[in-house]
Amino acid sequence: MNKLLLIISCALVTMLPRIIPYFASSKLSKLPKFIRKCMMLLPVAALGALIFPLALTDFGAMWYAGLAGVAVAFLTSFFKGPMILAIIIALVATTGMLMAFPA
Repeated sequence: MNKLLLIISCALVTMLPRIIPYFASSKLSKLPKFIRKCMMLLPVAALGALIFPLALTDFGAMWYAGLAGVAVAFLTSFFKGPMILAIIIALVATTGMLMAFPA
């Protein structure tokens, strides 16, 4: 019984942050434009805060390979490229840097 309660509580804790923005989106339209824009960009900012440090530290001494991947993904996204294109180009750039300059 305790394991079942633990599983259900973990599921709720995981689901709530994903469900709340869906129901809060109707209230979002009543906020000022600046606050609305900040709220819309918040998931992107959180994702960037999680990914960027890892991109620089995951390759150890070859940190520039991760930085190259982040840079080309940023440029592709900045010029309104599709997300899948940004991912593929970042993978190619990172792999290219790792192959061109082996440790």
